[in-house]
Amino acid sequence: MLDDSKVTLRDLKLIALGDPRKEISIGLIFNTSSENYLDLVNKAIDYVASEFSLTPKERKGRSEDGLTIDIISILKSLGFNVSHDTTVGGHCDIVIQEKFDFLWLGEAKIHKSYDWLLQGFNQLDTRYATATTNQNHGGLIIYCYNMRSDKVMEKWATFLAENRTDVTVTKDTSDKSIIYSKHIHKRTGNEYTVRHKIISLYFDPKD
Repeated sequence: MLDDSKVTLRDLKLIALGDPRKEISIGLIFNTSSENYLDLVNKAIDYVASEFSLTPKERKGRSEDGLTIDIISILKSLGFNVSHDTTVGGHCDIVIQEKFDFLWLGEAKIHKSYDWLLQGFNQLDTRYATATTNQNHGGLIIYCYNMRSDKVMEKWATFLAENRTDVTVTKDTSDKSIIYSKHIHKRTGNEYTVRHKIISLYFDPKD
């Protein structure tokens, strides 16, 4: 049994190991850099995707706003300073603001068409993103009710590269639900990175 007077951060991390909720919450409390915030945001979005994948039946037919509000609720429960539809160059879907002038903006779209996803990317890029120091990363979250979300992501990567020739697209080597895009932002001249994450909500039981 641990002595409360001698519990260290290392002890807390060991206790939380393997539980993403605890790992994220502890990371937020003891965070010391903007880079660490970015890692925690990415881990949190992946955790949300995992949770959503357990309840596709309950989420079938929900609106973009409804799904995004669910994400906001989970992020708040983890300890993020997050808001929905906040004005940052417009009404951005997910806004996370933390210490060190950290700002992460996320746009969320149901996969209706690849043009619709491109509209979401362009909104994030040209309307919302500041692309300044500690604010040069964002996310595009794709809600997918279709089968084979991996195929949807492959086609999206190709479509984005063909329609935004200034953007370089790379695939995550270990996770088919993620791609990354990078380009020089027109406002600041800084490189802006977007992490694209698809969340599979396909549900079509045959029994």
